[in-house]
Amino acid sequence: MNKKFLLSIAMMSVFSANNVIAADSGFYLGGAIGTSGVDDGGMFDSVNVPVSFEAEDNTYRLIAGYKFNRIVAIEAQYTDFGDVVAKSPGRNDGFTWTPQIFSVTANLGYTFDNGVRPFGTIGLSTIDLDMKLADGSRPSESGFDDTGDGIRMGVGVEYTPPTMSSLSVRLAYEADAFDIEDNDNGHKTEETVVLDSFYLGAMYTF
Repeated sequence: MNKKFLLSIAMMSVFSANNVIAADSGFYLGGAIGTSGVDDGGMFDSVNVPVSFEAEDNTYRLIAGYKFNRIVAIEAQYTDFGDVVAKSPGRNDGFTWTPQIFSVTANLGYTFDNGVRPFGTIGLSTIDLDMKLADGSRPSESGFDDTGDGIRMGVGVEYTPPTMSSLSVRLAYEADAFDIEDNDNGHKTEETVVLDSFYLGAMYTF
């Protein structure tokens, strides 16, 4: 076989391999929209009246990260959950959370040659619930602390079209679990609350 032909094939293979490596690494930015959900962790079990506690809005996310290879990425997210409202029928003593969460997670998965990448995420989050009482006031400093840290976990799948290697779409579920401490009237209670979301997003890799 002609040596020049073999050399041409080798050079094309090296160039293709470099393109694959480049597509599997780099900084990426994106955004997403999704559902909102909340599990109160038994926070209202001791209340003698019925309480509804619901997330009333969509989540909105800003996503930034760095892909090291087909397996590992580090990712930061800002998530706005909208309003999460606690209220009782016929009463005016509920409250509203407007959670804003900043998280840093490890994104672990595998990118197959067809562009599909199943993954899981785990990391830490900082949470500001921005709590307001029904009358619009803030909780007293001696009572409820509406800021703190949590754990973020999630699973999902991404797809990168082979013809557009810089663009990816993502469908995922993520949840932030954090402890709520209430020191009202000298009585301390603690429950684990979970805010979660299914979301659809898009990312661009530079």
